[in-house]
Order: sequence, then structure tokens, then C-alpha cells
Amino acid sequence: MRNNLKRLTAFLLSIAVLITVIPAIDGGTAYAEQVNIVIDPGHGGTDYGATSVGGLEFQEKALTFKLARYLQYELRKYKGASINMTRYADYHMTSVERAEYAERVGGDIVISLHFNSSDDRSAHGASATVSSLWEYSRPELAAAILDRLSKLGIDISAGVGYKQSATGNMWTDGQRLADFSALMRECAFRGIPAVSIDHCYLTCYDDMIYYNNDVALRNLAKADAEAIAEQCGLTPRSSDATARTHDDAYITGYEDGTFRPSGTITRAEAATMLAKLSDGFDPNTVYQTSLSDVPTWAWYYNYVAYLNTVGFITGDVFGAYRPDDNMTKAEFAILACRYLGLQPGGESGFADCSGHMADGYIAALRDAGYVGGDENGEFHPNEDMLRSSVVMMMNRILGRYPVCQVPKQNPFWDIQPDFWAYDNILEAAVSHDVE
Repeated sequence: MRNNLKRLTAFLLSIAVLITVIPAIDGGTAYAEQVNIVIDPGHGGTDYGATSVGGLEFQEKALTFKLARYLQYELRKYKGASINMTRYADYHMTSVERAEYAERVGGDIVISLHFNSSDDRSAHGASATVSSLWEYSRPELAAAILDRLSKLGIDISAGVGYKQSATGNMWTDGQRLADFSALMRECAFRGIPAVSIDHCYLTCYDDMIYYNNDVALRNLAKADAEAIAEQCGLTPRSSDATARTHDDAYITGYEDGTFRPSGTITRAEAATMLAKLSDGFDPNTVYQTSLSDVPTWAWYYNYVAYLNTVGFITGDVFGAYRPDDNMTKAEFAILACRYLGLQPGGESGFADCSGHMADGYIAALRDAGYVGGDENGEFHPNEDMLRSSVVMMMNRILGRYPVCQVPKQNPFWDIQPDFWAYDNILEAAVSHDVE
């Protein structure tokens, strides 16, 4: 994204008094108990954005999407935040659609991810853009992100800036020019601050080391996440591990007292489980969905509607979700990756997954240690997901494997201690204290 940024020095001086009245937590902005962070991967679909010095080898839309998934994953390591993304695949979104999405999920701040380009091959480094409207400007967050990026060796001398409308578009007060950035302007109209980060130049050979492989992109994501966590007052989950005293059940049995470990899990049941485990899900909020076969009176409606709202699930070509169908292992792998913020990519190596549309997602879960194959090196992606397999995977994902050794009373008559998944089922289905 090309920017001709004004230096922020005069801007900061002009609004310094106003910024100081914003309450802060550890140098950042004060939010309620939970801050809703919306990550916006720039460009998408037919809008490629910037391209690298090698032509189309690296496209901005693909890099921002990968970076967004890594950032989502890094931010999940902190408590106190709900993390959403404006897009979960390669498709075009207008600035209005992105801002509307942020509003729909209750976003407190939008972080728009970009890479820069220039005809001048020597142009390099990172820069940030904030709103020119003081009430929607977060220069301290933008500066913190740049500071973290500088520790990777990226030049940040371009600094933080703002850009006002070049066509005379006025803000609603009729006194000030609106922002040049359509996304920033549309977010401000909805009362949401937005920060745009250009991480480096795709057109500079010296900057290639910061984006040309997954390790480099993960480093960018970690830098972004550390600054966002610091400025939003987030707490690392690992830091309170000793304070964790209780684990709630996340899956239930049936009214007849069975768990049915060899039973299947429906698409509605899977959505319900992951919605309940999502930081951003509010049981007191009624979510909206246009999925044609998810009626408002259904017991699973709000859970499916929430996952549809945040982009974890979508309808088929007919706009249907098929909630009563069994969920396959491939479908659950896709849903789990989206929940975790894992970027699909590569090959899983399982003999029966080569060429499968979910192979990249399965590969991501395998690389993270969450799934494995059978003795024949197969994953069976098109088979139905079994309830026993669900708890084995989810316990790993939730950090509840190996299981807690606190004794748990078995409420299910159809499983006994000698069953291979017995301990993991009780870990998942019985709320218990943690030693």
C-alpha cells in the first residue's frame, strides 16, 4: 500500500493534551474486561495489492492473510481479548464491508495489515498510519508496533503518520477533513479506531528477509502481538498457569447416561462446542445469520450464528450449513484451524490426503502436534469425526493433555476405565478442579 505520509510530530503536539486524557493500562488504552480486536488482512480476491521485486511471486493479499493468521494465533496466547478477522479466505471486500464486519462483531480496534511498494527500489522499512481525528487515533499503539518491528532490524524512520482526504471530504462535524483511507474513515463513522501497518517494502531487496518465508512472517506476527498486548493490557495466558484452578466441561453426554464414544458428532454439535470455547462468544447476545437452514428456534441457532458471524463457518453453494449432517474429519480440521488461527499450507504427508481440499489444514494441525495418522499413515479425511477423537484433539488444543490427575466421577455407564479414551473423555465432559 503506497503512502505519502506526513510526519506525525506536529500532529502529536497538536493533540497531546487530548491524548493524555485517554485512560491507560500499562501505557496503553483502557478497555472493558475484554477487548475485541479485529485483524484486517489488506486486499484480497482480484485486488492483489503490492507485488514483490520478483513480480507475482509474493503478492500483498497472500502475505497479509498469512500474517493475519499468525497474528491471530499469537494473540490467542493472551487473556482478555476476542480476536476476529475481516476475511478468512482469498476474496475481495470493500472498505465498507470490512468496517461493517468490525461493527458487527463489536470491534474495539481494527489492525489493518499491509506491505508497501515503490518504484524507487531503495525505499524500505515499516511505517504506520492512524486517523487524523483525535478521538479515533491510536498513535501510541502504532508507535509501539513499529518499535517492536525495529527490534527485528526493520527501519522505522518513516514513523507514524496520518493522511487526510485529498478531495475535500469533511468529517461529520463539518469542521475537519475526513481521513484519506476509506477503511479508517468507515471505521470512524462506526466509532471504531483503526491502525494501518505497512510492515516493509515488497519492492526492496533488502526487505525481502522480513517476508519471504513463514518464519519471517511469524516473527512479524509476534512483534505485532507483543505491542498490541502491551497497549491493550492483555495478560499472557502462561503467566497465570499456576492460578488455573478449574476446568469446565466443553462436551456433554446424553440423557440416557451415555457418552457414545464411537458415535458421530453433527455439524451443529461441533459448532456449539467451539462457540462455547471461543473468547468472543457472549451467550447473552443474539447473533444473526443468513444461513438458509439454521432457524432461529433451533437449540444450536446462536452458536452457529456466532461462528458464521466471525467467519469460522460459511454456507455451501445453496447458502445452507446442513447442521444435522455428521461432520467429517476434514471439515473438523478446517474448523479447528480457523478456531486456532492456524494458516493452512503445505502437505500433510498422509497417503489418503494428497490432493484433498483440506490437506493444507490437516498439515497445519499435524505440524502443531494436534493430529496424527493411523498405523498405515492415513488420516481418513472423509470419514465422520467420532466423539472420542474429538475430545482427544480438543484436549491437546486446549492444553488439557496429558489430562489432569484430579479424580473425576464417571457419569457415563457406557465407558469404563479400561477404555482407551476414558481419561480424556472425563477430562472433556466433567468439570473439575485442577491441582
